[in-house]
Amino acid sequence: MGASFCIDLVSPHSHGAKIIYTVVIGLPTVLFLAFLGWRLLPSIRKLQRSQSHIMTTYYGFLWGVSLLNLMRCIALVAQDLQPSGDEYLPPLLLNHLWLLTRFGLVMLEVSVVVFLLQGYLTSGREALIRTLWISGAYAAFETLVASMYIFVAHVPLFLYGGSPEAPENDLHWSKWGFWLAHTVLFLMVYALILILPNTKWRDRLPAKPSFYRYILVLFGLNVLAGLGSILLGSVVVGGYCVYGLATFLYYAIYPPLLYLTFLSEFFGSNEELDMDLMYYSEMKEAGYFEEDDYDY
Repeated sequence: MGASFCIDLVSPHSHGAKIIYTVVIGLPTVLFLAFLGWRLLPSIRKLQRSQSHIMTTYYGFLWGVSLLNLMRCIALVAQDLQPSGDEYLPPLLLNHLWLLTRFGLVMLEVSVVVFLLQGYLTSGREALIRTLWISGAYAAFETLVASMYIFVAHVPLFLYGGSPEAPENDLHWSKWGFWLAHTVLFLMVYALILILPNTKWRDRLPAKPSFYRYILVLFGLNVLAGLGSILLGSVVVGGYCVYGLATFLYYAIYPPLLYLTFLSEFFGSNEELDMDLMYYSEMKEAGYFEEDDYDY
Protein backbone atom coordinates (compact mmCIF):
# COMPACT_ATOMS: atom_id res chain seq x y z
CA MET A 1 0.00 0.00 0.00
CA GLY A 2 2.77 2.42 0.97
CA ALA A 3 4.87 1.55 -2.07
CA SER A 4 1.93 2.09 -4.43
CA PHE A 5 1.17 5.46 -2.79
CA CYS A 6 4.77 6.66 -3.22
CA ILE A 7 4.88 5.52 -6.85
CA ASP A 8 1.64 7.41 -7.51
CA LEU A 9 3.42 10.61 -6.41
CA VAL A 10 5.67 10.20 -9.45
CA SER A 11 3.42 8.39 -11.94
CA PRO A 12 -0.17 7.45 -11.05
CA HIS A 13 -1.50 4.33 -12.79
CA SER A 14 -5.27 4.59 -12.41
CA HIS A 15 -6.97 6.64 -15.16
CA GLY A 16 -8.81 9.07 -12.87
CA ALA A 17 -5.80 9.60 -10.60
CA LYS A 18 -3.61 10.44 -13.61
CA ILE A 19 -5.79 13.36 -14.65
CA ILE A 20 -6.11 14.68 -11.09
CA TYR A 21 -2.35 14.33 -10.63
CA THR A 22 -1.64 16.26 -13.84
CA VAL A 23 -4.03 19.05 -12.87
CA VAL A 24 -2.41 19.34 -9.43
CA ILE A 25 1.16 19.50 -10.72
CA GLY A 26 0.15 21.91 -13.48
CA LEU A 27 -1.87 24.29 -11.29
CA PRO A 28 1.15 26.27 -9.92
CA THR A 29 2.36 26.85 -13.49
CA VAL A 30 -1.11 28.00 -14.60
CA LEU A 31 -1.35 30.41 -11.66
CA PHE A 32 2.12 31.82 -12.32
CA LEU A 33 1.37 32.28 -16.03
CA ALA A 34 -1.90 34.01 -15.08
CA PHE A 35 0.11 36.38 -12.86
CA LEU A 36 2.62 37.08 -15.64
CA GLY A 37 -0.24 37.71 -18.06
CA TRP A 38 -1.97 40.04 -15.61
CA ARG A 39 1.26 42.07 -15.28
CA LEU A 40 2.26 41.75 -18.94
CA LEU A 41 1.56 45.28 -20.24
CA PRO A 42 3.08 47.14 -17.25
CA SER A 43 6.09 44.81 -17.39
CA ILE A 44 6.64 45.42 -21.10
CA ARG A 45 6.40 49.19 -20.60
CA LYS A 46 8.92 49.00 -17.76
CA LEU A 47 11.34 46.93 -19.85
CA GLN A 48 11.02 49.34 -22.78
CA ARG A 49 11.73 52.36 -20.57
CA SER A 50 14.65 50.79 -18.75
CA GLN A 51 16.15 49.09 -21.84
CA SER A 52 17.61 46.52 -19.47
CA HIS A 53 18.94 43.58 -21.49
CA ILE A 54 19.41 41.53 -18.32
CA MET A 55 15.85 41.91 -17.02
CA THR A 56 14.38 41.44 -20.50
CA THR A 57 16.33 38.20 -20.95
CA TYR A 58 15.30 36.70 -17.62
CA TYR A 59 11.69 37.81 -18.06
CA GLY A 60 11.57 36.15 -21.49
CA PHE A 61 13.14 32.96 -20.11
CA LEU A 62 10.53 32.80 -17.35
CA TRP A 63 7.75 33.00 -19.93
CA GLY A 64 9.40 30.36 -22.11
CA VAL A 65 10.06 27.84 -19.33
CA SER A 66 6.58 28.27 -17.83
CA LEU A 67 4.90 27.79 -21.22
CA LEU A 68 6.97 24.66 -21.89
CA ASN A 69 6.00 23.26 -18.50
CA LEU A 70 2.34 23.99 -19.26
CA MET A 71 2.66 22.22 -22.63
CA ARG A 72 4.17 19.22 -20.82
CA CYS A 73 1.18 19.06 -18.48
CA ILE A 74 -1.24 19.37 -21.41
CA ALA A 75 0.59 16.50 -23.16
CA LEU A 76 0.20 14.39 -19.99
CA VAL A 77 -3.55 15.01 -20.03
CA ALA A 78 -3.70 14.17 -23.75
CA GLN A 79 -1.84 10.94 -23.06
CA ASP A 80 -4.31 10.02 -20.33
CA LEU A 81 -7.30 10.69 -22.59
CA GLN A 82 -6.01 8.86 -25.66
CA PRO A 83 -7.19 5.38 -26.76
CA SER A 84 -5.08 2.63 -25.21
CA GLY A 85 -3.93 1.27 -28.58
CA ASP A 86 -1.69 4.23 -29.51
CA GLU A 87 1.03 4.70 -26.91
CA TYR A 88 4.33 5.38 -28.68
CA LEU A 89 4.00 8.97 -29.87
CA PRO A 90 2.88 10.57 -26.57
CA PRO A 91 5.85 9.21 -24.54
CA LEU A 92 8.16 10.41 -27.32
CA LEU A 93 6.52 13.83 -27.23
CA LEU A 94 6.63 13.90 -23.44
CA ASN A 95 10.33 13.11 -23.38
CA HIS A 96 11.04 15.98 -25.78
CA LEU A 97 8.93 18.38 -23.71
CA TRP A 98 10.68 17.21 -20.53
CA LEU A 99 14.08 17.77 -22.18
CA LEU A 100 13.17 21.26 -23.40
CA THR A 101 11.71 22.25 -20.03
CA ARG A 102 14.74 20.92 -18.16
CA PHE A 103 17.05 22.71 -20.58
CA GLY A 104 15.35 26.02 -19.82
CA LEU A 105 15.29 25.49 -16.06
CA VAL A 106 18.91 24.32 -15.85
CA MET A 107 20.03 27.24 -18.01
CA LEU A 108 18.20 29.67 -15.71
CA GLU A 109 19.70 28.11 -12.57
CA VAL A 110 23.23 28.12 -13.93
CA SER A 111 22.93 31.59 -15.44
CA VAL A 112 21.97 33.17 -12.11
CA VAL A 113 25.08 31.76 -10.44
CA VAL A 114 27.43 32.53 -13.35
CA PHE A 115 26.14 36.08 -13.74
CA LEU A 116 26.41 36.98 -10.06
CA LEU A 117 29.84 35.38 -9.58
CA GLN A 118 31.26 37.74 -12.21
CA GLY A 119 30.81 40.57 -9.75
CA TYR A 120 31.06 44.11 -11.01
CA LEU A 121 34.19 43.74 -13.12
CA THR A 122 32.36 43.79 -16.46
CA SER A 123 29.48 45.70 -17.94
CA GLY A 124 25.98 44.29 -17.77
CA ARG A 125 25.91 43.47 -21.48
CA GLU A 126 29.31 41.73 -21.43
CA ALA A 127 28.39 39.76 -18.32
CA LEU A 128 25.04 38.75 -19.83
CA ILE A 129 26.62 37.49 -23.06
CA ARG A 130 29.24 35.51 -21.17
CA THR A 131 26.57 34.15 -18.83
CA LEU A 132 24.34 32.97 -21.67
CA TRP A 133 27.25 31.22 -23.39
CA ILE A 134 28.36 29.37 -20.24
CA SER A 135 24.91 28.46 -18.94
CA GLY A 136 23.66 27.53 -22.41
CA ALA A 137 26.68 25.29 -22.99
CA TYR A 138 26.19 23.49 -19.68
CA ALA A 139 22.43 23.07 -20.20
CA ALA A 140 23.05 21.77 -23.74
CA PHE A 141 25.65 19.29 -22.43
CA GLU A 142 23.29 17.97 -19.75
CA THR A 143 20.45 17.75 -22.27
CA LEU A 144 22.68 15.83 -24.68
CA VAL A 145 23.65 13.34 -21.97
CA ALA A 146 20.00 12.95 -20.92
CA SER A 147 18.98 12.41 -24.55
CA MET A 148 21.56 9.64 -24.92
CA TYR A 149 20.22 7.99 -21.76
CA ILE A 150 16.64 8.12 -23.08
CA PHE A 151 16.97 7.46 -26.82
CA VAL A 152 20.18 5.39 -27.01
CA ALA A 153 20.35 3.50 -23.71
CA HIS A 154 16.52 3.47 -23.34
CA VAL A 155 16.65 4.58 -19.71
CA PRO A 156 13.37 6.38 -18.83
CA LEU A 157 14.85 9.38 -17.00
CA PHE A 158 11.61 11.37 -16.93
CA LEU A 159 8.94 8.69 -17.17
CA TYR A 160 8.28 5.92 -14.70
CA GLY A 161 9.69 2.70 -16.14
CA GLY A 162 8.12 0.07 -13.90
CA SER A 163 4.74 -0.88 -12.47
CA PRO A 164 3.23 -0.80 -8.98
CA GLU A 165 3.48 -4.60 -8.91
CA ALA A 166 7.15 -4.62 -10.05
CA PRO A 167 8.75 -1.27 -9.12
CA GLU A 168 12.21 -2.87 -9.13
CA ASN A 169 12.19 -2.52 -12.94
CA ASP A 170 12.71 1.21 -12.39
CA LEU A 171 15.07 1.01 -9.41
CA HIS A 172 18.56 0.91 -10.85
CA TRP A 173 21.56 3.20 -10.70
CA SER A 174 21.68 3.72 -14.48
CA LYS A 175 18.68 6.03 -13.99
CA TRP A 176 19.00 7.40 -10.49
CA GLY A 177 22.76 7.81 -10.71
CA PHE A 178 22.17 10.48 -13.37
CA TRP A 179 19.86 12.47 -11.09
CA LEU A 180 22.17 11.97 -8.10
CA ALA A 181 25.13 13.34 -10.07
CA HIS A 182 23.04 16.36 -11.10
CA THR A 183 21.95 17.14 -7.54
CA VAL A 184 25.43 16.63 -6.05
CA LEU A 185 26.95 19.06 -8.56
CA PHE A 186 24.37 21.74 -7.80
CA LEU A 187 24.62 21.08 -4.06
CA MET A 188 28.37 21.73 -4.20
CA VAL A 189 27.82 25.03 -6.04
CA TYR A 190 25.11 26.22 -3.66
CA ALA A 191 27.13 25.14 -0.61
CA LEU A 192 30.08 27.15 -1.92
CA ILE A 193 27.88 30.23 -2.36
CA LEU A 194 26.57 29.88 1.20
CA ILE A 195 30.15 29.69 2.47
CA LEU A 196 31.47 32.65 0.45
CA PRO A 197 30.11 35.38 2.80
CA ASN A 198 32.56 34.09 5.42
CA THR A 199 35.56 34.38 3.10
CA LYS A 200 37.55 37.21 1.52
CA TRP A 201 35.47 36.83 -1.66
CA ARG A 202 32.23 37.85 0.06
CA ASP A 203 32.08 41.14 -1.89
CA ARG A 204 31.58 39.25 -5.15
CA LEU A 205 28.02 38.33 -4.17
CA PRO A 206 24.95 40.50 -3.48
CA ALA A 207 24.40 41.45 0.13
CA LYS A 208 20.61 41.11 -0.19
CA PRO A 209 19.09 38.51 2.17
CA SER A 210 16.60 37.48 -0.54
CA PHE A 211 19.47 36.14 -2.66
CA TYR A 212 20.63 33.82 0.13
CA ARG A 213 17.05 32.69 0.78
CA TYR A 214 16.91 31.79 -2.92
CA ILE A 215 20.11 29.74 -2.57
CA LEU A 216 18.89 28.06 0.63
CA VAL A 217 15.61 26.99 -0.99
CA LEU A 218 17.43 25.44 -3.96
CA PHE A 219 19.98 23.83 -1.66
CA GLY A 220 17.15 22.23 0.32
CA LEU A 221 15.35 21.00 -2.80
CA ASN A 222 18.55 19.43 -4.09
CA VAL A 223 19.14 17.72 -0.74
CA LEU A 224 15.62 16.28 -0.97
CA ALA A 225 16.06 15.15 -4.59
CA GLY A 226 19.49 13.70 -3.85
CA LEU A 227 18.17 11.71 -0.89
CA GLY A 228 15.33 10.39 -3.05
CA SER A 229 17.79 9.36 -5.77
CA ILE A 230 19.99 7.50 -3.26
CA LEU A 231 17.00 5.64 -1.83
CA LEU A 232 15.68 4.69 -5.26
CA GLY A 233 19.09 3.62 -6.51
CA SER A 234 19.33 1.47 -3.38
CA VAL A 235 15.99 -0.19 -4.28
CA VAL A 236 14.00 1.55 -1.53
CA VAL A 237 10.55 2.17 -3.02
CA GLY A 238 9.76 4.80 -0.38
CA GLY A 239 12.28 7.01 -2.16
CA TYR A 240 9.53 7.82 -4.67
CA CYS A 241 7.79 9.81 -1.92
CA VAL A 242 10.91 11.87 -1.30
CA TYR A 243 11.83 12.33 -4.95
CA GLY A 244 8.22 13.00 -6.00
CA LEU A 245 7.89 15.75 -3.41
CA ALA A 246 11.20 17.34 -4.44
CA THR A 247 10.24 17.29 -8.13
CA PHE A 248 6.80 18.77 -7.51
CA LEU A 249 8.18 21.57 -5.34
CA TYR A 250 10.94 22.38 -7.83
CA TYR A 251 8.65 22.75 -10.83
CA ALA A 252 6.01 24.52 -8.75
CA ILE A 253 8.12 27.13 -7.00
CA TYR A 254 11.30 27.72 -9.00
CA PRO A 255 9.92 30.18 -11.60
CA PRO A 256 8.00 32.22 -8.95
CA LEU A 257 11.06 32.08 -6.67
CA LEU A 258 13.29 33.48 -9.41
CA TYR A 259 10.74 36.22 -10.15
CA LEU A 260 10.38 37.22 -6.47
CA THR A 261 14.13 37.24 -5.87
CA PHE A 262 15.40 39.07 -8.94
CA LEU A 263 12.51 40.64 -10.89
CA SER A 264 9.74 41.69 -8.49
CA GLU A 265 11.64 44.69 -7.11
CA PHE A 266 12.51 45.85 -10.62
CA PHE A 267 8.91 45.64 -11.84
CA GLY A 268 7.49 47.02 -8.61
CA SER A 269 9.68 50.12 -8.31
CA ASN A 270 8.13 53.58 -8.20
CA GLU A 271 6.97 54.85 -11.60
CA GLU A 272 7.72 58.52 -10.80
CA LEU A 273 11.26 57.62 -9.74
CA ASP A 274 11.70 55.77 -13.05
CA MET A 275 10.66 58.87 -14.96
CA ASP A 276 13.02 61.07 -12.92
CA LEU A 277 15.92 58.72 -13.64
CA MET A 278 15.05 58.66 -17.34
CA TYR A 279 14.96 62.48 -17.53
CA TYR A 280 18.23 62.70 -15.59
CA SER A 281 19.86 60.22 -18.00
CA GLU A 282 18.66 62.18 -21.03
CA MET A 283 19.89 65.52 -19.59
CA LYS A 284 23.25 63.97 -18.69
CA GLU A 285 23.67 62.68 -22.23
CA ALA A 286 22.84 66.18 -23.51
CA GLY A 287 25.74 67.61 -21.46
CA TYR A 288 23.81 69.50 -18.80
CA PHE A 289 25.91 68.07 -15.99
CA GLU A 290 29.35 68.36 -17.56
CA GLU A 291 31.66 70.35 -15.26
CA ASP A 292 33.68 71.58 -18.21
CA ASP A 293 30.71 73.69 -19.28
CA TYR A 294 31.34 76.09 -16.39
CA ASP A 295 34.15 78.62 -16.64
CA TYR A 296 34.99 80.05 -13.25
